[in-house]
Amino acid sequence: MNTSQGNRGIVWIIIGVAVLANIAGYMFNLYEQFWWFDDVLHGYTIFAITLLLGLLAYGVVLIGHDNHPLLLVLMIASIGLAIGGLWEVAEWAYDQTTATNSILGKTDTIIDLIMDSVGALVAGFLSLGMLKH
Repeated sequence: MNTSQGNRGIVWIIIGVAVLANIAGYMFNLYEQFWWFDDVLHGYTIFAITLLLGLLAYGVVLIGHDNHPLLLVLMIASIGLAIGGLWEVAEWAYDQTTATNSILGKTDTIIDLIMDSVGALVAGFLSLGMLKH
């Protein structure tokens, strides 16, 4: 990762919080207790994954971020958008193979994808700031 040691630590803390929040959501049934939990967690989890993968991808394949900052943000955000889409497919597949109802209709899916998009874009802009150091 082409970031300072402090940035690496922050990114791993952000990932850890996402993992713990997802585990807590299922263990303590937070999805049922708080109507907003699923939406916020979608945005935050995609933000965390996108930030990590965006910074990792930068070190391997991206160059010229100083000349094309918006392109870098959109490239990194696209990673998160792809993950969000795959997440929705996984929820659908889970519902097809178990007696659960993770997907609560079209509106739920669209709100999840909107929150994924917000998280991915925030990660893209934050990545840009972190890569300048």
